[in-house]
Amino acid sequence: MDLKNKIAEAAEQVLLANGLAKTTTKEIARAAGCSEGSLYNHFKNKEDIFLHVLRGQLQNLMRTLTSLQSLAGKETIRRNLEPVTRAALEDFSNSMPLICSVFSEPDMLLRHREGFALRNEGPHRANEAVAAYLFKEQQLGRIREEMDPKAIADLLLGSCFQHAFQVNFLGKIESNDERAAFCDRMLSTLFP
Repeated sequence: MDLKNKIAEAAEQVLLANGLAKTTTKEIARAAGCSEGSLYNHFKNKEDIFLHVLRGQLQNLMRTLTSLQSLAGKETIRRNLEPVTRAALEDFSNSMPLICSVFSEPDMLLRHREGFALRNEGPHRANEAVAAYLFKEQQLGRIREEMDPKAIADLLLGSCFQHAFQVNFLGKIESNDERAAFCDRMLSTLFP
């Protein structure tokens, strides 16, 4: 494993154990088994490490959304959205502690918003990707015209986010079967 990945893994463990505010680069370096100066060969600062870790925790969802557009008109809509809901639920569950921690740092949150705007990124991009897919399906006549693709996307991903928040807040550990059952109930409601 290269040093950058080793630092990222160590940072994730330290961030989850201590929270964002109490995590220091010194602790991350100690956990990674390297000097604090070595961190700065790969990352600008603690925030840069935090963003790298957070992006890594959302990779499954991003990868799934990238392939979603090519599925329009194939299989059923519900089947095409199953991997999206599973990836969203898993990634939101894993990243929830880090996502929530950024709200405790107003200045950092502002910098993240500005950075997302410059990079054309942000949490709304996932909803836009699902809505774009659903709009394609609507154009193909596979979704009724009166249905709003954006609203469906918001309901789908918002439900996954809310569920992940509740599970994390309550300190529960969900099995794969429980997550699959949640996804099935949600998709059955949206696409009976």
